[in-house]
This record gives sequence, C-alpha cells and structure tokens, in this order.
Amino acid sequence: MSLFSSPCNDELLSLLQRREGQPVSGVEIGRCLGISRAAVWKRIQGLRLAGYKVQSMAGQGYVLDEIPDLLTREVVGGWLRGAIFLPGRYHYFSEIDSTNAHAARLAVEGAEEGTVVVADSQTRGRGRLGRVWESPSGVNLYFSMILRPPVEPRHTAQMTLISGLALAETVAGLGVQGVEIKWPNDLLLNGGKLAGILTEMAAEEDRVHYVVVGVGLNVNGQMLAYSPEIQQIARSLHDQTQKTIKRAPLLADFLFRFEEWYRRYLTHGFAAIRDAWIENSGIRGKQVRVNLMKERFSGEAVDMDHEGFLIVRRQDDQNLVRVIAGDVTPL
Repeated sequence: MSLFSSPCNDELLSLLQRREGQPVSGVEIGRCLGISRAAVWKRIQGLRLAGYKVQSMAGQGYVLDEIPDLLTREVVGGWLRGAIFLPGRYHYFSEIDSTNAHAARLAVEGAEEGTVVVADSQTRGRGRLGRVWESPSGVNLYFSMILRPPVEPRHTAQMTLISGLALAETVAGLGVQGVEIKWPNDLLLNGGKLAGILTEMAAEEDRVHYVVVGVGLNVNGQMLAYSPEIQQIARSLHDQTQKTIKRAPLLADFLFRFEEWYRRYLTHGFAAIRDAWIENSGIRGKQVRVNLMKERFSGEAVDMDHEGFLIVRRQDDQNLVRVIAGDVTPL
C-alpha cells in the first residue's frame, strides 16, 4: 500500500475537508491520527504530490484549498456520510470494461451491500437493451452499487425508481432547473438525456441474491465531443451551467440521498417513494409513445401504480394499459 492510499490519509483528507477552509493544526492532526508531527508533514506532502492544494499557515496549521477532480477512494471517502456506502466498500478504476459487470463479479464473490464500483472511463459501457453508453475519461460519473434488498424478484425494478429519485434530487441540489425523471430509468434535462440507470440482478423464483444498479451521469462532458447521434439526444451539466462541477462531492451526495430513500423503502415499502417520484417526474397527464416488445402505441400517462409500473391510457381505444417493461418517450 502506498503512502497516499493508506487509511491514515483517508482520515487526514476527511479531517481537512470537514473544516471547510479553516486551518487544522499539526498537533490536532497528529492527535486525531495518532502520528508524530514529522509524520503529519510527510502525509501533507503526499497529498500535495497527488494534486491536492494544501496551504501551510504559520502558527495556525494546514488548509485544504483545492481538491483535484478525482474519484479515488481517498477523495470520495472524505465526502461520504451514512452507514451503507463506506470507504472500505469503495472500488475505483481509472478504466474498466463495465462497472456493472465488475460489480456483478464482486457480488457473486460475496461483496457486501453498499459496495460501489466507480470508473473514470468504461470500454464497454452499456445501457438498457444492450445499448452502448459512451464513456469518455475523466469528465462524467460511471458507477454501480451492489444491493441485497429483502424483496421479491419482481420488485427489484423499484431500485431503478429509487435511484432516479435520488439522482433528480442530487442534480436539483446544484440549482439546475428543468430536470425530470423519465420512466423507468432516465433523467432528462430540458428534454435531453442527462443520465441513465441500468439495474440487473441474480435471483431465484422467490429470493433475490443481489441487485446491481449502474448509473451514468453526464457531468462535465461537452456534447460536441460525442458522436452526432448522442449530441442530438444527450445533455450535460457543464453545457447547462457553463461550470465545471466537482464529481467527488456530487457522487457522495447521490449515495447519501439514495441511502436515505432506500432506508425509507425498506421500512415503509414503495409507498414511501411513489409520491416523491411522481412529483419529480411530472409524468401524470403527459402524452407518451410506448414501445413494447411486440407493439407500439401512443397515449396519456395517467399514473404510476403501487408497484412502480406505469399506467397509460391508449389513444386508439382509451383502454388503460399497465406498462411493466418497455421504452416510454414523452411526445
């Protein structure tokens, strides 16, 4: 283990970040971490070499001025709060085939609930129905969570809805307007795709072994760098705000919000999620196009039922249809 990747540095970063720009003395750092003043200085130097801007203030201590836009455990761990998503369950890769695929491998090996796989880029990123998810390096969020909810297999799709709600709240927390959840697994920004969610599971007839929820969020990617096809349908936070957004606190904020909703779900069921999801989607009353495996039709999205399935009134015969799986696009 390198000096920088040690647990002691996780604690040092967390301590500096919690002070939010106020100095922390070397004596206090040494006491909190159980190390000498000389060891404190060495670890501060290690942070600087890793790209952190740490200011030394004579007679006062150290101030963390700037954090590099990294998604390593050391950086994100300093922002994590809550009881499920912990630094020790965090797996970071500069490049990976697919965060969902790797998370599934870890789940099979017995990884705990709350394990998160994060990558700066994916070589085989994918969305629903095997669609390619373009994953340029160093600008967006690509991550997957391992969950082991005590629910029936048919209810695992509700993990997608919880994720969408937490994601919508996270983006809204940046002050971004025009964000809506699209049933069942996308986040839209002014009508374009800002994020996608891919939920996969392993289960028996009446028992879920694990659920993997993958999220791709366009953060700082500029749409001109994408393929023409993606440019037509996608949005990014950078293009909307004209600001570069730090990804580590954004990821940590999502994980915290997800955990809050997930705990409510486990305690009170999907009813605790449904109204908030509907409010953040604006789905009621919208005209939509529904693409199912064997048919397509248009109609009005009337409601979402108690299990999370969409209720659509067909335009052709006015019958109500319960959409369990398929693509639903606002018109």
